[in-house]
Amino acid sequence: MSPARNPRGMLVLGHPRSGTTLLRRLLGAHPAIAAPPETHLFGACARFLDADTTADGVDMGVLAGLSFTGFEESMVLEELRDFAFSYLDRYAQRHHKPRWADKTAFDIFHLQNIETICADEVYYIGIIRHPLDVAVSCKEFCDAAGTYPAPLHAYVRRYPQPIEAFIHSWVDTTTSLMQLGERRPERSLICRYEDLVVEPDAVMGSILEFVGEKPVDGLAVNALADDMTELGFSDHKSYQTDRIHADSLARWRSLPRPQIDRLAPLVNDLLEKCGYDTIVPGAPLSAEVLRDRYLASLAVHARKRDSK
Repeated sequence: MSPARNPRGMLVLGHPRSGTTLLRRLLGAHPAIAAPPETHLFGACARFLDADTTADGVDMGVLAGLSFTGFEESMVLEELRDFAFSYLDRYAQRHHKPRWADKTAFDIFHLQNIETICADEVYYIGIIRHPLDVAVSCKEFCDAAGTYPAPLHAYVRRYPQPIEAFIHSWVDTTTSLMQLGERRPERSLICRYEDLVVEPDAVMGSILEFVGEKPVDGLAVNALADDMTELGFSDHKSYQTDRIHADSLARWRSLPRPQIDRLAPLVNDLLEKCGYDTIVPGAPLSAEVLRDRYLASLAVHARKRDSK
């Protein structure tokens, strides 16, 4: 199937807590693009394609099963794609807009199957944020929610420190996102969260040009000043402010230095590829210094308790 000349749909992709909600709201503020709260449509369709295999390597998934009954894979994928697109088409029509952008934070964990379904029939708009800031924000989110969503829980089960678990999750998903960009350069564009919050008009201008839409004056201001009549699954923090700001940048520097140093080898290669400064580990601290720091922290807490 030849690529559509100008797909009507856009998928916003990025690791949870990377700014996907902000990007979705900015796109939705454009007069030609309807962008609903999280639908979970594409993640559900992607799981429809999941398959187990026997010890002999026999595929036991839906596509293989239907193939035995005479339904070709291309037809199943087309109908699955039309199923997902139909809801978003109707949503866009209801808002009197010709195009749509869909964002669900956890879609990134199903990227391979989503690409299989959508192929070149959508634009993939990726967003990347510094991995340590992502990890800090993910931990805050999970602590507030009182749960680890399934895709993140899979990493927490493997790595006992949540920050490290989220770093591994970021590395895997960001690698997949960048590989998607290499496979489909005419359909994929990746931006950085840090650039978006510092220069929202410039970044959005590039994105809109890429998808074939004209830039709109005041888009970054109007996106966060909506009337809140349509709420749904989304990042609650995005609705706690009416302006785009850079207050959440570099929060990772508050992490314990020994932890940062342990994480540096996991992220440095990818940091460089994404245009970030690599992390230079400091000199290792002796056991005595670490113990003294711990005791000093206990003393601070004791003084706070006594001052109440």
